[in-house]
Amino acid sequence: MNNRKFIYFVLIALLAMGIILGVIILALRNNQEMKINFLDVGQGDAILIENGHNQVLIDSGRNGRVVLEKLGRAMPFWDRKIEALIITHPDADHYGGSNEILDFYKIENVIKTDATNESGEWLNLVNKIRDKKINEITATWQTEIVFPAGARLKFVYPWNNSLGTSIDRNDSSIVTKLIFGENEFLFTGDLSKEGENLLVESNIDIDADFLKIGHHGSKSSTTSDFLDKVTPQDAIISVGKNSYGHPHKEVLDNLKNRTIRIWRTDQDGNIIYKCKNINQMCQVSR
Repeated sequence: MNNRKFIYFVLIALLAMGIILGVIILALRNNQEMKINFLDVGQGDAILIENGHNQVLIDSGRNGRVVLEKLGRAMPFWDRKIEALIITHPDADHYGGSNEILDFYKIENVIKTDATNESGEWLNLVNKIRDKKINEITATWQTEIVFPAGARLKFVYPWNNSLGTSIDRNDSSIVTKLIFGENEFLFTGDLSKEGENLLVESNIDIDADFLKIGHHGSKSSTTSDFLDKVTPQDAIISVGKNSYGHPHKEVLDNLKNRTIRIWRTDQDGNIIYKCKNINQMCQVSR
């Protein structure tokens, strides 16, 4: 009799847990919230965009173990799928964690330019993408990712593959603009002054509320003209301990002189913007 009661108790407990878990999953799947996670991966970039139950990852930092730990905390524990991995350019502090990510998560699409790197690490990554038969998309101007929950990620640079194969890999960086209602984010990879000037002189709309500062705050990026065209209210610098002097005082002064609020991953850790729905302005979640 006692054994039968115990079995009944276990079955009821399992049923209750299943119902609770189902309700949680359903609520999250119906969630229209958008989150932009600037992950603290040290001296590198890794930005996870979540809208509803879809994710796009822009770059993967330098260290696979570190970026996997950050993703594990940012994403629901049962979700092992990332709809798209964007590799802005083939510098190790932007793609270095990708090998481990491809092993742990199901990546549906990899988006990159034709820019290349002769290092063994980069070539191994390119081969792994092909071995896993992951859909590869060449980033081109006006490519757009549309999230089912309403966000849009537009590719605004480079305009063609001749830029993508530039000698300066930084200026081959993919630049994207995320739009969610009235919220606009601009992600710039390691784009330098030369690439910024091309955007400034173009008719492309790069106005944004939130700007990911190029090249970790190097003085080779973030010109006054570029800031004046973007007109951000917030600037996010993805940076870690380094010997390059990032972020440079000139960049910080340029931002402060325009009363732009500055966030830094080396000081603030993960920087997470939350937008409750398409009608709400995004706010930093502390």
